[in-house]
Amino acid sequence: MKFRSKCGPAEPNGESRRSGSPQAAPGLLTNRFAAGVVFVALYVTVSAAGEVYAASYFQQADASIALLLSFGLVCMTFNVLARRAGGRVEVTKSSLPVFVSLNFVTAISWVGLFVGLTYAEPAIIVAFMVALGPSATVWLNALIRKQGIPPRSDIVVSLLIAVVGSYMIWISATGNAGVAWGPQSSFGIFLAVVAGLSLALTNILVKMLFDRGFSGRQVLAHRFYGAILLLLALSDHSSIASEIAQHWCAIVVIALSTIIVPLLLIQEGIRRVEPFTVNMVLSTAPIITFLFQYFDARIVPSSYTFVGNLLITAIALCNIYLQYRRSA
Repeated sequence: MKFRSKCGPAEPNGESRRSGSPQAAPGLLTNRFAAGVVFVALYVTVSAAGEVYAASYFQQADASIALLLSFGLVCMTFNVLARRAGGRVEVTKSSLPVFVSLNFVTAISWVGLFVGLTYAEPAIIVAFMVALGPSATVWLNALIRKQGIPPRSDIVVSLLIAVVGSYMIWISATGNAGVAWGPQSSFGIFLAVVAGLSLALTNILVKMLFDRGFSGRQVLAHRFYGAILLLLALSDHSSIASEIAQHWCAIVVIALSTIIVPLLLIQEGIRRVEPFTVNMVLSTAPIITFLFQYFDARIVPSSYTFVGNLLITAIALCNIYLQYRRSA
């Protein structure tokens, strides 16, 4: 990776980077916040549809090989986009550990998510991830980015979402979810928990790279090497050719709908708003995922899951409004 200066040039679209400094006009900050929320909301919608499709597909295919091929396509796509965008930034000694850490947590969060989808209801897997995300982000953001004790309202909202996440554990364990509880369902829930914690750390690491002058496309180009290495270790290499021949269309759809398009959207959101706000918008993902599950015949809609998802979404939306008022 050869890039130019640590501070970095203007963004590829010609706009200078603005991080919401005290000198910025209140209207500019408000518009920036609103645009960031819209980008993350689009990410939620597109990825929810892709995750439900992927969960259905993984029931009849080798998930490790499908993910390996999908991430390979993702990595090539983002490297091409980064080269076309231009605007290089130097990878310094301080930013290299951030890139390495980002590759590690990206592998854990994405592989954990997709494997978890194989064993449990998608809406519950997503709920576990976003339930833990805000609580973890509050403290990780304060620790890593040294922003001090978070506001009391942020802490209260994080605790409320964590409580609802515990309710979702009860739903799964008592057989009240949309997918029957099986011998590997607890493993799927465990992966969702790990993925949720990793996702919170991912958002902070990406924000740190933005603060060092990297563009969204440069970050995306170099964050999936760890996932590819992990999947290479987990996959049966002899089946790769047959998987491509039989399911190449599904692999492309999974790569586009769950990774490429959503991440292009969320990177724009992360650039404009703080990590906690990103996680609050992500907290609407369970209810959106629940609605898309109606297109999957293997899932029986569960009122218990719907209530849990609705509670998480309501808490998230209330806090987004508080964040918006605070930015105004």
